[in-house]
Amino acid sequence: MNISQEQYNKLPAEYKEYFEPFSNKHCTVKPLSVMSWLVRLVSKEGDTVLDPFMGSGTTGVACKNLNRNFIGIELDPEYFKIAEKRINNTPEKLL
Repeated sequence: MNISQEQYNKLPAEYKEYFEPFSNKHCTVKPLSVMSWLVRLVSKEGDTVLDPFMGSGTTGVACKNLNRNFIGIELDPEYFKIAEKRINNTPEKLL
């Protein structure tokens, strides 16, 4: 589905993940739903997930949402800042 920047800005936060490729300018961005599925597939709550190519931090957001620990590595300082902000701004899920 295509939406404008104005429409995206008006979306509630819980719906923005469905338009993540629109909001995230990383060249290989993955949808949060896909990364969440992969994290659930290969780990269980409390495990630590390593992403050696963190990019904009989608795996880290998925881990925080799914009660996993996360270690991310990113060489590009700009993408590291983006990932850090995204992960830190992801609210803690209550169990």
